[in-house]
Amino acid sequence: MRSFQRTALMAAAAFGVWTTSAAAQESTTRGFTIGAHLGGASLTIQDQDRNDAGGGGLTIGYGVNRNITLLAQLDGAQFDEQSTGTVEGDWTLGHVDLGVRYYFANSLRSWVPYLQAAFTFRAVGVKDPIVGGIQRDEVSISGGGLTLGGGLHYYVSQGFALDAQLAWTGGEFTTLRVDNTSQSGFDVDATSGRFNLGIVWWP
Repeated sequence: MRSFQRTALMAAAAFGVWTTSAAAQESTTRGFTIGAHLGGASLTIQDQDRNDAGGGGLTIGYGVNRNITLLAQLDGAQFDEQSTGTVEGDWTLGHVDLGVRYYFANSLRSWVPYLQAAFTFRAVGVKDPIVGGIQRDEVSISGGGLTLGGGLHYYVSQGFALDAQLAWTGGEFTTLRVDNTSQSGFDVDATSGRFNLGIVWWP
């Protein structure tokens, strides 16, 4: 009888600890995650003035543990001005990031900051461009870079958070394409920045 009472008391205590722990957990960073955001971007090519753009993007990732998440992020933006540098037209900017995010995770907090680093492919496209007064079909420049950034999640529930993110990308545009013809020897330094506000979900 005493053995049964002791077992029952131990089970009740364990259940109480488990329910208290589960109720106290405010956030998670483990497993599959998907996010969407709106944001602003900027681009500075070589010594030219900075140009601003607005757009949005998507993020998918997998948290291998509470601190490390592998991710892919896709951002696209439309420039505010239709003339940038010496090329007039409808300018767009795209980033594709493959990288890792480090969370300063604490499951008992509803806010979790993070740092992020990624290898990035960037591309700028100009629709219906006019180059030096001559109408072209298409102009694009592209190249690789390195992205560093960080952000903050605020958890509305354990698996759903609001996200604010700031990222900076440095690198070079190494490919110039005009009317479906690529030109070699193209090498231009460029920096870009992004500020995104969105949501993140752990299904």
